[in-house]
Amino acid sequence: MKKIKLSLFLTAMLAVSSVSFAQSNDKGVIQIGVGYGGLIGGGTMSYSDGIGSYKMVGLRGNYGIRAQYGVAKNISVGVFLRGEGAAYTSTNTNFSGYTITNSGAAFGVEGKYYIVNKDKFNFYGAPSIGFSTGQTHYVDANYTSSKFNMSGLNYGVGLGINWYWAKFIGMSADLGYSGVSLSGKDNVLNPGTTYTDKFSSGGVYFGIGLITKFGGN
Repeated sequence: MKKIKLSLFLTAMLAVSSVSFAQSNDKGVIQIGVGYGGLIGGGTMSYSDGIGSYKMVGLRGNYGIRAQYGVAKNISVGVFLRGEGAAYTSTNTNFSGYTITNSGAAFGVEGKYYIVNKDKFNFYGAPSIGFSTGQTHYVDANYTSSKFNMSGLNYGVGLGINWYWAKFIGMSADLGYSGVSLSGKDNVLNPGTTYTDKFSSGGVYFGIGLITKFGGN
């Protein structure tokens, strides 16, 4: 009887130990999340006609979906797709009243390295890179308005957590730096003449969402 009790006790301890050291990311684990995010930061708008450039400050928001596939216990790779919207205003005195709003979509690839990888919690670092495209609405100090398309690179790096309330569902939160480098053509300054505009921006990003996971060994 004592041997049976000892055997049951050791089995129970082994089971508890296995749960305690289980990992929410592992080879073959798929994680899918949906959420919202926001960014506050600055940007620079420049023109090819020699008029120069000016600084801007503003906000950017997004919503979307992301998916990760575990390639190792501490590494996963994945993709993201999100809708984006932003509004910026000039901080240059000689360009006072200039505003830019844009809306569009972004997609790309993202990797994660899990610094902490527990059963219901992980903490990771995540670089990303992708492509953004959308429509920009430009208004100058004289209320001259123009709409044109801009597209280009998006990129980011940050830290985040996944906290699983149950085995398959939980929440995520991210904090880091995110930026875009866009270009497009318009004729806002002189109808009939096409100019190449370039807009780059970046700032502090925060995101929050829901996440689920399945699969794995």
